[in-house]
Amino acid sequence: MTVVTESEVRLALKGADLASTTEFRVPAGTIVTPAAKAWLIDQRIDLIVGDRPESGAPVSALPAFAAPDHYDLPDGTTLAAKPEHMTALAGNVLVEKDHPSIRLRGQLDALEAQTIAAQVMFRRLGLAAGVADLADVLESVKQVMRAEVLGVPLDDRAVLGLTADELRYVSHHPQERFGIPHFFTSVDDGEAVVTLNVLRTKVREVELAAYDAFKRPGDAPRRQDIIQALNRLSSACYIMMFKAKVGEYR
Repeated sequence: MTVVTESEVRLALKGADLASTTEFRVPAGTIVTPAAKAWLIDQRIDLIVGDRPESGAPVSALPAFAAPDHYDLPDGTTLAAKPEHMTALAGNVLVEKDHPSIRLRGQLDALEAQTIAAQVMFRRLGLAAGVADLADVLESVKQVMRAEVLGVPLDDRAVLGLTADELRYVSHHPQERFGIPHFFTSVDDGEAVVTLNVLRTKVREVELAAYDAFKRPGDAPRRQDIIQALNRLSSACYIMMFKAKVGEYR
């Protein structure tokens, strides 16, 4: 039985005009991983297995929620029902909605929405390669959300085909890669560059929210994997700004 991963789907569609690609076909009996399905959904590409279209329902990086028979509060109190002013932190543990981890999740949710909005804009401009790069950013945001909610280590995935160290280097030395130095964004840079700059600043906001959620007075913060991933994600957005500025998305 063949299994098709997200990386294999991306490779199969590399060089394709994603804005005009409407379907991706695999033989009957093929297993397509959830991450691959999610990527296709993000691109608005229908998955066809054999002659059967797969459901277009969104694929989540998080498991389905099952209501517990009781809820625990941080102070040890047990409740039978969830109060409206509280929300789940992990499992059946409830916290108030202004808890730093809940604020972080809200910021991550907003970042996902803003990334998709950027994809819509890039698609309208006919910049299919930019839509694909933004899908890569979106997948990283989803994986950060999953790692935080489930309390599991974050996989060290490449973004834009670059490792964490490469993202840092290219973002610090744009002259070597793009032939232009660091620049301040202006209205003359156009919609694509300006939109990416807004997205970059949003990633930085999320990074600060993560630091606030994970800080430990007198010690290094927890979840440095997530904090570093968000730092590198802002580098990825900065690199995309250069790609847009020099015309690599046209």
